[in-house]
Amino acid sequence: MKFKIVSLFVLCAILISCGTSRQGGKKQRKGTKAQVVLTPEQQRKYDYFFLEASRLKMKDDYSAAFDLLQHCLTINPNASSALYEISQYYMYLKQVPQGQAALEKAVENDPDNYWYSQGLANLYQQQDEKEKAVRLLEDMSVRFTDKLDPLYALLDIYNRQEQYDKVIATLNRIEGKMGKSEQLSMEKFRIYLQMKDNKNAFHEIESLVAEYPMDSRYQVVLGDV
Repeated sequence: MKFKIVSLFVLCAILISCGTSRQGGKKQRKGTKAQVVLTPEQQRKYDYFFLEASRLKMKDDYSAAFDLLQHCLTINPNASSALYEISQYYMYLKQVPQGQAALEKAVENDPDNYWYSQGLANLYQQQDEKEKAVRLLEDMSVRFTDKLDPLYALLDIYNRQEQYDKVIATLNRIEGKMGKSEQLSMEKFRIYLQMKDNKNAFHEIESLVAEYPMDSRYQVVLGDV
């Protein structure tokens, strides 16, 4: 069942990831590995075996699919699509170091694929590798400006670490993307109280009153503050 769920997730990314081995014509991102340039014949073989591996996976023939993905990596050892797929097998087999290494390589070779980075960030958090998770999530928050999930993940980590200055900064970044809301303002209010910064806590409620002057709840909270 776990593999079927993973399969549905991965297939959603195939249209994005399947072309990751075709890097010959793309401008190389600074700091990434040089991509293997395949001949047309090698590319056809790679595509055939990769798609065949996906077909076998959907038929629950995981062993054969795993073998074909390994063959894909003999054709192009830096192919992020095959690296990502094979990392999922390693995870299922509880071979986390191998899975993590494959996923890290997939992200390194295709840093613009949001789903690869998201998968790696989740893995870092599961493995309690908070520093790696924070570095990756901060990078994702800059690279994928239309995504809020990296910022919310950072918010959770900073809250757990009681890094309240960073919590406030992250809440402000979310507010900059979403606009002012009761939920964000009340969370900032709560954090300011945790920091014993009553002045800013007061100003946060004041800003809510100004934003929603007809809502008497905020007037009551402001009076309490």
